[in-house]
Amino acid sequence: MKSKIKTYNTKEFQKEYLNASPELNKLFEKSIEDFFCLRIEDLIERVYKPITPSKEESHTLIFVTEGSYKTKIGFKEFTITSDNIVVLQAGVVFSTEHLSKNVKGYTCHFHPNLLIGKFGNRPLNLEFEFLNISSYPIIEVPNNAKSTILNLLQRLTTEFRSEGKPNPDIVHAYVYTLLIELKELYGSNSLVGKSAAYQITNQLRKLAHEKVKENLKASDFAKMMNISPNHLNKSVKTITAKSASHLIDEVKLIEIKYLLYHSNFSISEISYEMGYADPSYFTRFFKKREGVSPVEFRQLIEMS
Repeated sequence: MKSKIKTYNTKEFQKEYLNASPELNKLFEKSIEDFFCLRIEDLIERVYKPITPSKEESHTLIFVTEGSYKTKIGFKEFTITSDNIVVLQAGVVFSTEHLSKNVKGYTCHFHPNLLIGKFGNRPLNLEFEFLNISSYPIIEVPNNAKSTILNLLQRLTTEFRSEGKPNPDIVHAYVYTLLIELKELYGSNSLVGKSAAYQITNQLRKLAHEKVKENLKASDFAKMMNISPNHLNKSVKTITAKSASHLIDEVKLIEIKYLLYHSNFSISEISYEMGYADPSYFTRFFKKREGVSPVEFRQLIEMS
């Protein structure tokens, strides 16, 4: 299988997209657990070519304080404006054709394992929903929270740029505090708090991502969650205005598109990989939701 979308660690991404400099090299050499935190403007001047569809092993949080730019995340384009945080989850496909020089803010990059052993072994994406690939990737930062977020990012940037290796205790504490603050904002942004419907929707999204290649139906997930299919559907509609089946299909389509883009698997092989015994049914499923067949979608990718 030939890879078309490469998964980078921090040093590989730096080598691929950033102009080398003694200062930058020195900073990245002392990274802990694939961690860095820097001002956006200090990185933009080093980016020398468009970022083609890529994946990273680490999470990246980008807080824009001035200006705006466009980025594509999981095949959907987003415009990131001031007072927005974009979350590039570990493993998500993203690309950026152009970064305007007027964009300012901070970018914080850390490996999912950063806090393991410090605050327990529970995966971060179980505690912080916005770190799940299928979650909405934009968090709005209201005026009353802006100074708090900035203070945390500034402290992490100062620690990263300090002489010697960053202090792990300081990095762990500030990254965890930042995630806790964003968790509060993420709940406030979506106006769902911790309602039962919110928890059910979050659980479905997580299960759909974990079992994306098993071709399960909404009723299968309802059984796993010990609730009725009707209750599952009503809960998901309350939060997303979509049916449970629609949410499950969205997760499937992201994975299918990734395989079409990332691999040289045939359509039949992708069909079997995704749990479809009948490739023709798989093709009809994809075309009904995307308007083009898997073959046509792959041809569009090759032409772009």
